[in-house]
Amino acid sequence: MKKVFITFFERVRNKEPDDWLTLQELCELLHISESKARSLKKSGRIGFIKSGKGSMFLAGDAFGLLERVEAVPRNGNDIYS
Repeated sequence: MKKVFITFFERVRNKEPDDWLTLQELCELLHISESKARSLKKSGRIGFIKSGKGSMFLAGDAFGLLERVEAVPRNGNDIYS
C-alpha cells in the first residue's frame, strides 16, 4: 500500500487541484492514451472546458479519478471503465 501512495505522490507532486491540465498532461498523469482520455471526457467521467480547439481538464478531477482507480483492486479488467 505504501508503494501505491509513493507512486501517486510522484505523479501529482507539482500539481495543485486548481491547476488546469492539457490532454497530454492528463494522459501522463493517469498513464492512459489520448483516445482513452477522450472516452472518459465523452462519457462524463472527467470534467473539462474547451480552450480553443482543445480541452483543459481540472487537476482535482483527475486526482479524484486516480484515487478511485487506485482504490479498486485490479483483476485484469479496464480500470477506467
